[in-house]
Amino acid sequence: MDIDKHNIRRLDFSLLLIFDELVRHGRTTVVADRLGLGQSTVSHALTRLRELFGDPLFIRRPDGLTPTRRALELAPKVRDLMRLTQEVVGPTAEFDPAASNRGFRLAANDLVSALIGPPLLETLAAEAPSTRLITRFAVGQAACDALRKDEIDLAIGRFYKIPEEFETETLLQESFSVIVRNGHPRVGESLDLASFLDVEHLLVSFSGRLTGMVDEALAKQGLKRRVRSSVPMFLTAFASVAGSDLMATVPARLAQRYAPNFGLRVLPPPLVIESFPITLVRHPATRSDPGLAWLVGRVRQLADALRRQPKAGVASIPHEE
Repeated sequence: MDIDKHNIRRLDFSLLLIFDELVRHGRTTVVADRLGLGQSTVSHALTRLRELFGDPLFIRRPDGLTPTRRALELAPKVRDLMRLTQEVVGPTAEFDPAASNRGFRLAANDLVSALIGPPLLETLAAEAPSTRLITRFAVGQAACDALRKDEIDLAIGRFYKIPEEFETETLLQESFSVIVRNGHPRVGESLDLASFLDVEHLLVSFSGRLTGMVDEALAKQGLKRRVRSSVPMFLTAFASVAGSDLMATVPARLAQRYAPNFGLRVLPPPLVIESFPITLVRHPATRSDPGLAWLVGRVRQLADALRRQPKAGVASIPHEE
């Protein structure tokens, strides 16, 4: 591809920085404060950006500036260009966890937050005491979108489909256990398929569906369970099951760790349910980030420790980890 040297000569890289901040924050006053510039300087830069890209880029509304479609298309490319420029002209940085005050941004569901979050916080407290961990609930496409927008550093969870642009790593495979409250009137010491189908179920669904992997496994046998309700979080399911005669099928490691806190029994499912991977996803532009490399290494260690722990109350099709 031929390089348009005229356009490159017109480009002031400080404009790209202002553009990126405007996309993120949507107010010239906020951007001016963050960059230590006058508001008139930011407004003048916006005029130059509009001329450079031949588009209004931002529409002024009562609550701030709203990016146009063109601006939203440009935003990830501009961010990648700034990262690449930093790699080319910036010094090779080292990460000192003991001295860093960085905030690490993670997207996860409550399964990952409950299993990896507490030991990760302990690790940060011991090795990087001035750092901060900011976790937001985001799964699937929402987590991928947040990675594209540089709103998070890592996404960890179960992904049905991951765009090829991202780097992925399977941390561990998760299986399933059944939980019921202690003293459940219709569940004895063991759980057979007849009892499993006789009791009403609570389903964890991030999308609000009333069917899931258990129902797919039952359908292969021509069977169907009775799902009374769905909730969006696993620990909400634990609390709901503790106060009712409902039954829930949940990740085995989560059941093993938290069932005693809720007064629940953990039983193996009376059918084979396919296990699922917990995957770490990151943007390739962060590959040279030494701080993030350190964090990923610590997450791997925690996942390895979870993998080595024996699991009780498990039934699944094993996958090689």
